[in-house]
Amino acid sequence: MTSHPMIRKEFNELVRTYKILIIPIVFIALMITQPITMKMLPDILANSTGLPEGAVIKIPTPSAPEVLSTAISKFSSLGTFVLILIVMGSIAGEKASGVASMVFVKPISRAKYYLAKAITYYTLTIASMLIGMGITAYYTEILFGKLDWTHVWIGTLMYIPNLFLVVTTTLCASSYFNNAVGAGGASLVFNILIFTVPQFLGKFLDMVSPGGLSNAAMMMIQENSTLSQAFITGLPGLAGVFTLNIVFFFMGWYFLERSEI
Repeated sequence: MTSHPMIRKEFNELVRTYKILIIPIVFIALMITQPITMKMLPDILANSTGLPEGAVIKIPTPSAPEVLSTAISKFSSLGTFVLILIVMGSIAGEKASGVASMVFVKPISRAKYYLAKAITYYTLTIASMLIGMGITAYYTEILFGKLDWTHVWIGTLMYIPNLFLVVTTTLCASSYFNNAVGAGGASLVFNILIFTVPQFLGKFLDMVSPGGLSNAAMMMIQENSTLSQAFITGLPGLAGVFTLNIVFFFMGWYFLERSEI
């Protein structure tokens, strides 16, 4: 039996649980609030109480690329949390409920089962991020001025491997633990550490960390670098994140093969 029926089953599950709608909507909501808030900020401050009479607040108007890059920055923490919530029960939940044991009664290998989960959630993540960024960039351009869409899309594609890492580490934890809460907690702690700690451990570790890749992606969106400069800046982070994805992907596979179901 090939992986295709399993992949189709997983996509049907996304439709049945409405995840295929929920994730894009949440991604849009997390990102689009930033340009709207920044546009309204001067009016909010002007109408706030407690200011001396006649006080004038002057806030420099940010450029459209700057606004869009802050939307990515704001999305990073909340988007990570949302992805973990969605993925954490994908394997652990099925092991706990007995669904996994019923699946493996059929001639389906654990490798195909695991691969189908990964492909499904990677695809959902890519689609949700592209939709969310496209809509956010569109409204940012309306509110703040012109964007270079080539920079927008390249910066977005540079950032997506970080989201893959969140999915991969959560699948790995879900393969190891027999309950979704344990898997989600372990993944959350790991991702907080891997995204924040390397910046304090020296320039090299910062460059090859997910944080380094995020910085390169935001520089690209801000139009502060050419394509070649962005490639050079982002390559160490891309290599580091790619390596982590590969390591945790096969760790999750190993955990699932060794798991008693």
